[in-house]
Amino acid sequence: MTDEGGITAHERGDSHFAFRGVARVVMVVAVVVLVAGVILAGNFIHTGTFLPWLSNDARSSTAVVGPVPDPTESAAEGASDAAAPQTPADRVAAEDTRLSGVAALGSTDPALIDTWNTVVLGAKNGQPTGYSLADLVALGAARQDDATTFTLLRNVVVRSGAELDLVAPGSTLRMTSSPAGSTSIVGWGGHLLFGGLEGSPLRITSWDDSNAAPDTDESDGRAYVRVRDGILASSYTDFSDLGYWSGRTGGLAITGSGTVDAGARLENSTMTGLHYGLFASESTGVGVFDSTITDSTLTGLEFTNGGHDFRVDRTTVRDSGSDGISLSRQSRALTLSDVTVEGAAGWGVRVDGSALADGPTTGGYGLTPSTGFTLTDSRVQDNRDGGVRVISTDDTEIHQSTVDETRTAVLVEGPSTGLSVTNADLSSSELRGLDINGRITDAKVSDSRIVGRRIATELTGASVVMSGNDLSVTTGSAIELADGARADITGNTFHGVGQDAVAMWSDSRTMQADNDERGWTFQWAWVGWMNEHPMMWMWALVLLIPAIGLPVLWRRRREHQRLRELLREALLRHGEEQVAAYRALPAAETVTAPAGVPVPVAAMAPAAASAESGGESGGPVRDAPHGVPPRPRAPRAPATARPRSFADLRTGVLEGRTFASLREFAIAAVIEGGYSVPTISRLFRIQQWRLQQWVDDALLMHAPPVKEQR
Repeated sequence: MTDEGGITAHERGDSHFAFRGVARVVMVVAVVVLVAGVILAGNFIHTGTFLPWLSNDARSSTAVVGPVPDPTESAAEGASDAAAPQTPADRVAAEDTRLSGVAALGSTDPALIDTWNTVVLGAKNGQPTGYSLADLVALGAARQDDATTFTLLRNVVVRSGAELDLVAPGSTLRMTSSPAGSTSIVGWGGHLLFGGLEGSPLRITSWDDSNAAPDTDESDGRAYVRVRDGILASSYTDFSDLGYWSGRTGGLAITGSGTVDAGARLENSTMTGLHYGLFASESTGVGVFDSTITDSTLTGLEFTNGGHDFRVDRTTVRDSGSDGISLSRQSRALTLSDVTVEGAAGWGVRVDGSALADGPTTGGYGLTPSTGFTLTDSRVQDNRDGGVRVISTDDTEIHQSTVDETRTAVLVEGPSTGLSVTNADLSSSELRGLDINGRITDAKVSDSRIVGRRIATELTGASVVMSGNDLSVTTGSAIELADGARADITGNTFHGVGQDAVAMWSDSRTMQADNDERGWTFQWAWVGWMNEHPMMWMWALVLLIPAIGLPVLWRRRREHQRLRELLREALLRHGEEQVAAYRALPAAETVTAPAGVPVPVAAMAPAAASAESGGESGGPVRDAPHGVPPRPRAPRAPATARPRSFADLRTGVLEGRTFASLREFAIAAVIEGGYSVPTISRLFRIQQWRLQQWVDDALLMHAPPVKEQR
């Protein structure tokens, strides 16, 4: 093994190098444990369990309808009636078939009862004819159980020219509904009237005789009320536990065919536990006043399929399984006034006026969005997905209304023209108070209070004029613009903490004037983001040590490598110079070391050789001079100043000297340079006892032999 001139760890007596690897492993394990601890602590804080991904209690959405029966099991249970519908969709199709078959028969055809179990009410002698609850009993369609309780046993169809007048204050009509079959009341071009009195309403409900209770299972069909191409009127009537699967069988439905207007007016009525609280399709002039819709399986109020001129006043929609109130499929002109919508599993109010096509289609649909949505003096709150969502609807107005949500309070999506938000109170505890997104023009937001968590109002690609508003955020930006949005922001008041009260991105532009920012506190955006994600502070602390330590270690290693290279180059260069100088010197001279100065190592070898030759020839050796190579300077006295570097050693007797290894350098510094063993051991980072042993070995090796005395 070649000696490259370095001192090994064993030669230095370094007993700590073996522990460095162990220390590094311990530090890595400590960091891993700390990271795992942070993750587990975060999981426990946010989910209440350390390992949420191992939990079997995974969240699932509540089914909006009952479970669909297994066709195999249903076939086995109902083998005696193989043609019976097996799923809710099959039952809806069977209802459509029944109504089409009934429409083709005369009002006295026996097949109505025998085949379809249906009683048809029609005009008599070409004249409008009215029917009452007593007529239903007389025709065998209903049974009277007591003075105020009636049970509907057969389906009822009211044709054009006929009117079923069920005005019976304090009475209850139970519509048979069970797995064996259900009943319905359908106005097929005719009119349906339901009525009671204040404090004594008429009650319409499904009824399962086998359970002696209302039917709450929608999976096998359920009783419902529907008007097709007719009129529905209700006053002081309570509808409960009706409808299943589709809109037209949704419990209380108004549907049009496109040839005859269908409409409805409901006053002081309640709809509780219906599949749809009220479903209106292709209808006109539907109005709901002073009513309450609660616990709908799907939407509380659904207006769809091209209907128009809807009005809802002084009405509460609560705890809907989907949206609270919905307008869709090119329906238009919806006005909500003094309405309360809360507790919906979707949006409180959802208005979708999107065009049904973007080019030629077989249905020939138009390409323009619908128009007309007004929300006035209303309150929308505590809905899961958000408060009010308006999609591609022109002429949208939100006035003097309060929307208080956990998620976005009001979301308006383009393209559309005409948006007015005035004197509104829009607040969100997690997202935005107002979000205007898309190609929306002629939009104005004024004199409103808007509150968000990180953004009060977000404008994306829209052109908006904002004036006289009070905008507040916890931390972030009061107004944020993106995707080329344009805004005229004048006379607004900003409250919150963040880097910019008005933040602009992606080629957005604003004109700002007379805004009050006295309530705004500056804070760097990254600090706000870290505060929004407190676990990141813990991660930062975890990563701080390696983030600082690794660059320092890398720099130190690079410096050590550079110093070693410089030392190596200097030693080689100096050695070459000394060899050249040595060869140019005259013959060696004999120099006698001064008294009291240690004998130089380089002089010991010739002295020893002379002693040996003298001993062999019998010549004297006791006072023989030490032969040393010629030096530019004579040896100096022992050093007194403590050297701080190798350069300090290369003065005096060691100046210009070269050594084969650091070991020889250290020995020469002690023997020839006159430095103490402790001083050189500290400078060379060698244990003191090891250096002393080297010096002793060197002196012993070059000491002259001692003759025996006779």
